[in-house]
Amino acid sequence: MTKADGMATAQSRRPNGTLRALSLALVAWGATAQPVMAAGSTSTITVKVVLTAPPCEVNNNQLIEVNFGNDVLTTRVDGDYKKRPVPYSIQCPPGAPAAMKMQVEGTGAVFDGEVLLTQITDFGIEIQTNGRRLPLNSWVNFSYPNWPPLEAVPVKRSGASLAGGYFSAGATMKVEYQ
Repeated sequence: MTKADGMATAQSRRPNGTLRALSLALVAWGATAQPVMAAGSTSTITVKVVLTAPPCEVNNNQLIEVNFGNDVLTTRVDGDYKKRPVPYSIQCPPGAPAAMKMQVEGTGAVFDGEVLLTQITDFGIEIQTNGRRLPLNSWVNFSYPNWPPLEAVPVKRSGASLAGGYFSAGATMKVEYQ
């Protein structure tokens, strides 16, 4: 049996006009349905992208340490005694924006939430920039490559008598583009 014979057989089972009419209707429906949908449905796609430079590197990804020495006299802690520079660097990739901001993030002392907590009651470490207090967890704006100088200075609760002992404080420095 050939394909032509099969069609003839199928046509013989049905009235001749039915098969032809059905196949013509399917072809006509398929030819007209797609253009109607395409013409009636358009859409606009909006794509928004913000490109940022790669992150800057703070202190060559090394720990920043401020050493106050082994001779901090508790009776001399006054917010200026033993003030030390915080040695750090910031290196940004070429093309990085100049407008930046920095934050020293840490846990505040019980007596003053704007200075770093230490293990000694009523004693903390204040971070300063340009001689003024930089409260913990607040931002300071600057223009790269002129990052702000930072200093760390021991402070105590007003009127407190400090006991001696070892102390340390920890914080995280964040630098972000504005």
